[in-house]
Amino acid sequence: VASGSEIGKQAKEVMAKGQLVSDDIMIALIRARTAEADCVRGFILDGFPRTVAQAEALDVMLAAKNKKLGAVIQLVVDEDALLARIEKRAAESVNVRPDDNAEALKKRLTAYREQTAPIVPYYDAKKMLKKVDGMAAVNVVSEQIDKILG
Repeated sequence: VASGSEIGKQAKEVMAKGQLVSDDIMIALIRARTAEADCVRGFILDGFPRTVAQAEALDVMLAAKNKKLGAVIQLVVDEDALLARIEKRAAESVNVRPDDNAEALKKRLTAYREQTAPIVPYYDAKKMLKKVDGMAAVNVVSEQIDKILG
């Protein structure tokens, strides 16, 4: 979007309407971005794919480029602990984001379970899924991810 590319303009128009960017546009954005010089040696996708359909489209796009994913990392978390953290943060903070509350977290977790969780067995069956303890200290999580990525 920031680049002002044609596909970025399409995504911006959709987002301006408060809608979700379609899988076709997302894949086109990723195809264009991963073709940039700084992605030649590799890249990290954070938060994508979010659905099995997106994972399948990503597989097709990468196969067309003779590339493949090196790993898929799942941060494993305790939902009750996340809820406790967000409630504590909301109680202690003066400037709380509107989406930083228990109700919003519950909605995000429901959306994750319904839409994103199905990609876990998809990538596990491909022997690509690596699990990281997302409840560990930040430096430990970083070390685990660095080890997976080599």
